[in-house]
Amino acid sequence: MAKITKLPGMAIVAGFKGTLDFYVHCGVNCVRKWPRSPGHHRTPAVEAQWPAFAWAASNWRELALPVKEAYNQLAVSTNLTGSNGYGFG
Repeated sequence: MAKITKLPGMAIVAGFKGTLDFYVHCGVNCVRKWPRSPGHHRTPAVEAQWPAFAWAASNWRELALPVKEAYNQLAVSTNLTGSNGYGFG
């Protein structure tokens, strides 16, 4: 990401489509390499985490209501839900 003094015109922005991404973040004009998907292949380290996420997702449904409510209460002041924090906190 690079900070720029002002955003270029739409013709210039359109000319860089697929190459550069112009945007404003917290009031600061920025440009970055065009975002791309990591593709279908994941690193072994990423794949090693999948069982933990699967376990947490399936066990959230089995938790007792008071436990779920406690996790939901912890998440009130965040942009997450109780299930987001369960198993990953």
